[in-house]
Amino acid sequence: MTLNNITSEEIKQGFIKVQDAICNFLIQETDQKYLQDTWDYHKGTGGGITRVWEGENDEDYYLNVNNNNNNNTTTRPHILEKGGVNFSYIQGSNLPSAAVTQFKIAPDSSFIATGVSLVIHPYSPLIPTIHMNVRYFEAGDVYWFGGGVDLTPVYPQFDQVVQFHKTLKNICDKYGNESLKLTYDLGKKECDQYFYLSHRKETRGVGGLFFDHLKSQNPEDKAKIWEFVYQLGMGFIDLYRPFICRQNQSFSYSKAQREFQLYRRSRYVEFNLLFDRGTKFGIVSEGRTESILMSLPAVAKWKYNYSPPPNTAESKLTDLYLLQGIDWVNLTNETQLIGIAGKQD
Repeated sequence: MTLNNITSEEIKQGFIKVQDAICNFLIQETDQKYLQDTWDYHKGTGGGITRVWEGENDEDYYLNVNNNNNNNTTTRPHILEKGGVNFSYIQGSNLPSAAVTQFKIAPDSSFIATGVSLVIHPYSPLIPTIHMNVRYFEAGDVYWFGGGVDLTPVYPQFDQVVQFHKTLKNICDKYGNESLKLTYDLGKKECDQYFYLSHRKETRGVGGLFFDHLKSQNPEDKAKIWEFVYQLGMGFIDLYRPFICRQNQSFSYSKAQREFQLYRRSRYVEFNLLFDRGTKFGIVSEGRTESILMSLPAVAKWKYNYSPPPNTAESKLTDLYLLQGIDWVNLTNETQLIGIAGKQD
């Protein structure tokens, strides 16, 4: 890669490296192999590589495997219930009408879209779900990068959430650029705003980073933005290792905790189907449905008008953690969240 002439082919190869690194990491941590599915883009050229992890989905598996009858707790021989790491690189000439209108691009413009997207849904309610996306789009002389990462715990551990945000801030401090709007503060604010379920009045999780339409007319700036996006993708390993490590895998959980996890997953489904831009764009552009919807969990449950009992670990999630604007990197203890929650009531 030269500083003044970063090409879409170099970006493509970089995203392939990101996918490979993340998949190798997940195999190493979980001893689970993925199912690989290669596909072609039927409305143009290119295609993608979808790598999916799927565990047992029979309800008996959740309740009975390695069940300890003395305390009604469960551990799983497999860690990943549902997960996917998808790479795509497509070229075409017929942009969806929504893209033509939004980005003011001529309908007959040729375009390139490439990136990596992933979602990991562990079996254990004690290990958070995580989502990441890094992407690049080009149409004629117009281009932009986008991406982000966000964490969705069911039983959040304060110290781990803070460390997650500090790791993100370190990536931004090292590879970001204030003049290009590549900063932790901006990315976190955008994430809080984007991953918000307005009909539930709660965030999807504890946030992270979100960037979109990153661009510059300066070729050197384009290379800087790409370096940031690439390093964010590679940073997934350091971000998720503390959560999926062997120690966390060994923790048992109760049937009640599993049920609460399935209830919380319904919020994840609601966001992806109602609000997620990538899902909407993929559907209207007639993208590959299986890859688009791989982000959904294998099992989720809806309970009518349910609220967890007060003063429980379950109620703490929504009362303290699923709020916008929490300054995670400058917090020192969980009790500070009580004051923040009080100000938002």
